[in-house]
Amino acid sequence: MSSPTEPGFQPVVFPCARCGHPAAIFSLFPAESGEGMWRERDYQAIRSAAGPDLIAFHCWECDADYCEACWRIGPPEFDEDFPGFYDCTEGICPAGHIQVVDD
Repeated sequence: MSSPTEPGFQPVVFPCARCGHPAAIFSLFPAESGEGMWRERDYQAIRSAAGPDLIAFHCWECDADYCEACWRIGPPEFDEDFPGFYDCTEGICPAGHIQVVDD
């Protein structure tokens, strides 16, 4: 099993387009496939392979990454037909685009 202390291991850092702080940090272990999509920031491939929740830091309209402090995260929304059932949480990026950041 690989570990973060092994030679060649490097985390992938996605900096915030607004403030420069990390929007996300992924620890990747050497893999036969899939690792390149993270290092190349292939958001469509990541979204298809991992799902949009894993890359909620990325605004699809801006095509930019933002840290949690720069997003305005709204309150959790619950399904009206099933009281108490969590539906999603929306956020607003610094440019004012609304999107689901947790589903």
